[in-house]
Amino acid sequence: MGARVEWSGVSLRMALPVGILWGGAASMAAVTAWLIKRASKVVTLYDGAVVLFLLIMMVSMFVSVVDYIYAPSITTLFVLFAANMVSMSIFLIPIVASLMYGGKKLDDVGIGGLTLLGAFQLAAVALVIAAEVFMGWAFTLASGAVLPAGSGGGAYAALVGSISSYWFVFTMAGEMAITLYLLRDRLQKAVWTVVGAQVFIMLFSPTAIDSSVWARYSTYLGSVAMIVLFIYIFEFLFMNRSLDRGTSDYLVRILLAYGIMMAGIFSWLLFGNEEVFALSLLVEMAVYFSAIIRDKGSGGMQLESWQSRPLWVFAVLSFLFVAEFFMGAAIDVYAYGTAYFTSIPLVPIAGSIQGAVAAAGYDFIRYFSAVTASAWYLIMMGIEMGALVLFKIRYARELETKVRLGMVIGAYAIYAVFLPYFVFPTTVQYIPWVGWSMGIGTAGALAPAVALALLGTYFVSGLLSFFFGSRNVCSVFCTAALMYQGTAIDAMSSFNRTSKLGRRFLTSRLSATYKWVVSLVWFSLVAAAALSYLNSIGLVDVTLFGTDTSFFLYSFYFSFLWYIVWILIPFVGTYACATTGLCGWGSFNHLISRFGLFRLKVKDSDTCVTCPTKDCAKVCPVGITDQPGSFIGTGQLKSMKCIGVGDCVTACPYQNIYFYDIRAWLRERLHGAKPPATRGTMLPVLRIWHVSGAGPHTEDE
Repeated sequence: MGARVEWSGVSLRMALPVGILWGGAASMAAVTAWLIKRASKVVTLYDGAVVLFLLIMMVSMFVSVVDYIYAPSITTLFVLFAANMVSMSIFLIPIVASLMYGGKKLDDVGIGGLTLLGAFQLAAVALVIAAEVFMGWAFTLASGAVLPAGSGGGAYAALVGSISSYWFVFTMAGEMAITLYLLRDRLQKAVWTVVGAQVFIMLFSPTAIDSSVWARYSTYLGSVAMIVLFIYIFEFLFMNRSLDRGTSDYLVRILLAYGIMMAGIFSWLLFGNEEVFALSLLVEMAVYFSAIIRDKGSGGMQLESWQSRPLWVFAVLSFLFVAEFFMGAAIDVYAYGTAYFTSIPLVPIAGSIQGAVAAAGYDFIRYFSAVTASAWYLIMMGIEMGALVLFKIRYARELETKVRLGMVIGAYAIYAVFLPYFVFPTTVQYIPWVGWSMGIGTAGALAPAVALALLGTYFVSGLLSFFFGSRNVCSVFCTAALMYQGTAIDAMSSFNRTSKLGRRFLTSRLSATYKWVVSLVWFSLVAAAALSYLNSIGLVDVTLFGTDTSFFLYSFYFSFLWYIVWILIPFVGTYACATTGLCGWGSFNHLISRFGLFRLKVKDSDTCVTCPTKDCAKVCPVGITDQPGSFIGTGQLKSMKCIGVGDCVTACPYQNIYFYDIRAWLRERLHGAKPPATRGTMLPVLRIWHVSGAGPHTEDE
């Protein structure tokens, strides 16, 4: 007995045995995979015409099946048979015509700026997708499944439902796996790895099976696979500074597809809408088969440094962030329920143009911050970025730097996630250094009850910055340390010197732009905090759409604007929160550090005079390029901008640079300890920050 299929008022009983259907689906997947393999090897006009003819016939066959199921009659069979015969006759013409040109190659014929081979590849991908869509639709209907009729007619709703079903998803995953196997010797290793991950992620589509258990755990498994894939892509970029255009274009497209996919899953979980997710599956298919058909291996392809392509890097970071954002939002739905988002007090967008724009901006930031400030989003980002920091530990030469990078991972896990979200979620604002981890506004409204906790935070942080430099915040405890110091992101520090805005903040000087920004930030923080305090004691009643001014401003700076600046790394450089003065908390600690004990010193200034590389100036993530001059002139660098990341220490080929803080100061006074003299010869070091070239390698210069 079958389920009832409904569409535009037409219903019927139809349900073929499941075994027959899956056998047919598996067979069709194998045939399609074979056609894709053949399409990837097409060279001549004749071969291309044959492949397109077979694909068109496959599409026609499944379109006919769908039509017949909706209108089963002798008349329908006759019409469909006639239509297929006519179309077959028409599409045989290119095959016959191609015989006239013998073995003429598709690359030899151009159509505008596109070769006939490129046009063939696009057509083949489009036909494969069409065949898969109608095949999934046909098998869904033949299984007797109930497809939604939709509000305005059922064709579109039924199409979306069939694409989201297991008949499409599982068949598609199987076909992708078979294709990957057939072309395993032809694909580049990196492309093979990424497309292999695509198969796994496609298989665990949450809409495939109508089960809450499947939806939950497939979302988790798919998210884990996606996080691992993103880590792999980042590490691949770190190891391969130069890419061919085919690989770089594929990486951008797959990240775009996953951004749409995670947005679709979130939309489905929150609103029950499958449209965006179904679209993402089609986009993912297009990306997958384009990579499979077009990939010719790396031989003979021109390579280009991605560090010289800011727009490409911006696209990578943007699409990656979108995928991570909606991935975190989807997990939030499972962790906290749909009420986590539906209960957000949004402001009606009405009234004057200015009022409507302000309300829309407020609503957007509240929604945005609800995700980026959630525990599960921070956990997900921590795993991903933390893996890159863990990889960087391998390349750090000094134990000091290795220990600090380990502290970065631990501090993020404990200080940014575990304590505020799982240990002290309700009393965090009363705990110095934890609740007010980023200064004014961090833990919410400013009131007399929390004034001591806030002052205690500034005292503890200021004391640490005086003794150890602002590295205690910007290079350990702040989430920026994890987000900026991983391998691939750290390599993007080259944009500090190549981007127009990044160059404004080079050297130890404080530019006029920095002074204006930091002044504006502190004025806004103090003004918002004052209003917050006056509200708490009942002297005024000033809020921003009902939200405390201090709390909203913190959300704007650290849960919204900070991520925008991170995405803009190719245009503003790394650590722009520190270099531009955007982080008020950071600038406070930088100022204290300027008058404290921390500085960078060299063992021998003469070594810096003869150094041919000046690597210390090239690798600084905050763009301090005057290090060699300062080392030569004074034997040290003491700068408000220095946050003690230590890349310069690791990059120095002479091991000439070292950290000086309260520990060295005490050793000098207690034991008269002096730094050992440098050997004056260049050492083999890991040159991992090259502006161009292929990844980290050892050079003996």
